[in-house]
Amino acid sequence: MTFQTKRGPPRSKGESSGTGGQAWSGGRAAPPRPQRTGGRLTRRFALGVLFVALYVVLSAAGEVYAASYFQRADAFVALLVSFAAVCLTFNLLAGHERETARVAKSALLVFVSLNVVTAISWIGLFIGLKYTEPAIVVAFMVALGPAATVWLNALIRRQGVPPASDIVVSVTIAAVGSYMIWISATGNAGVEWGARSSFGIVLAIVAGLSLALTNILVKLLFDRGFSGRQVLAHRFYGTILLLLGLVDHSSIVLEISQHWLAIATIGLSTIIVPLLLFQEGIRRVEPFTVNMVLSTAPVITFLFQYFDSRIVPSPHTFVGNVLITAVAVGNVCLQYRRSA
Repeated sequence: MTFQTKRGPPRSKGESSGTGGQAWSGGRAAPPRPQRTGGRLTRRFALGVLFVALYVVLSAAGEVYAASYFQRADAFVALLVSFAAVCLTFNLLAGHERETARVAKSALLVFVSLNVVTAISWIGLFIGLKYTEPAIVVAFMVALGPAATVWLNALIRRQGVPPASDIVVSVTIAAVGSYMIWISATGNAGVEWGARSSFGIVLAIVAGLSLALTNILVKLLFDRGFSGRQVLAHRFYGTILLLLGLVDHSSIVLEISQHWLAIATIGLSTIIVPLLLFQEGIRRVEPFTVNMVLSTAPVITFLFQYFDSRIVPSPHTFVGNVLITAVAVGNVCLQYRRSA
């Protein structure tokens, strides 16, 4: 059967406009669908960047507060209570979802790996904050992230050889990270250099590499149909088990009774709310873009440090943070143009 239109030749039913056919106008195909698709991709990219940016601001404020709190309290107790609350919260939220993805053997392996690297990245971050200037810790984490993500993403998700611009940016940020090591080693950071500071930096480096792998594993689970709530519900078991081995069990009740408000604040401002924002962001954009937005975190953290009286603002730290942020913002703008 054929359909005759007022403009153009007869066309068969399979050629009708809508699904898989061409829209005829003077004999030429009109391209509205690609334009609409491009617009949706651009909006998706912008929204993803916004969610990750909100995560950066909120978590930066929470990390500075946590660094101050950990100087006078038991960090392991605060983290154990916070992550237990996080795990319970997201399990309850995930339980209300109607559709759940099946956990195949390959997905189970991803979840186990995610639990391991999540425990390393989070505990490394918070203990690093206890001994080192927060802006330095965050700078190390984000400096290593893009370089590691470029190659891990190509290897694990089989994305192929990364673009040359991504390689250049990741190497540049890693070079600035080396400058931050010099800042700390020469005593030009906001916190006095010592054995504990060295330990804090080592933890920050390990946490940065683990964070890069975490982002890719989360994206891999999204690719396999898991929701953000499902991923968050099952990614902290390893963290809780590790903290149970590190914490002084006799001090748990006393610590909670004395500092319950501070513990709740740390849990909400550095873990629960930021993670909700972060999951929504990484769902919409690629891991490398996420790391680029995360690279703005050091300068935000530096500004929040003015509220911590124990830290003397360091111009050297500020310069390093600004360099990382400038490279990251430039690359995010470039990727936004690509998505359009």
